[in-house]
Amino acid sequence: MSIINHGVIKTSAIGSVIGESSVIAPKTERHKREVHAELLLTALIDAFSILVIFLLMSFSSSGEVLFVGKGIELPKATMGEQLDRQPVVKVEEGKLFVEDKEVPEANLVQALLDLRKKFQETRPNEEFPGIITIQGDRRLKYEQLNSIVLASSQAGFSDIKFAVISK
Repeated sequence: MSIINHGVIKTSAIGSVIGESSVIAPKTERHKREVHAELLLTALIDAFSILVIFLLMSFSSSGEVLFVGKGIELPKATMGEQLDRQPVVKVEEGKLFVEDKEVPEANLVQALLDLRKKFQETRPNEEFPGIITIQGDRRLKYEQLNSIVLASSQAGFSDIKFAVISK
């Protein structure tokens, strides 16, 4: 207690805003009935800076590229590579989805051609990459998978990738 009474802490605490509005030992009559303490802006900035740095360090830039439905079990693969965001053809419960929009199997080629046309309209100076990702259950029948691959090939998607889980 003697260090506080005779040191730098006492002189800086008395002259500060917090020292004058202290509830324990107010220095003026004006603050005797008020119960508040002002927060220092520097301390808040420090706390938020630490929080932002923590969140940035823990953020994964390779986050989820695909949303896998409840009943879907992706096939497992020993060799694979990280997926980039490309157009997705998804098969769920026997229905086909192109970019989360349901499409009848007969109109799959046209839907993929529309997707290609939209790419060329939004990015006229870029070359069309021709990459598509097929996401389906591991129990998907070959005939249905083959029809998706053929439709993708007819629409000009030459690089066909499959969504899998690494072992």
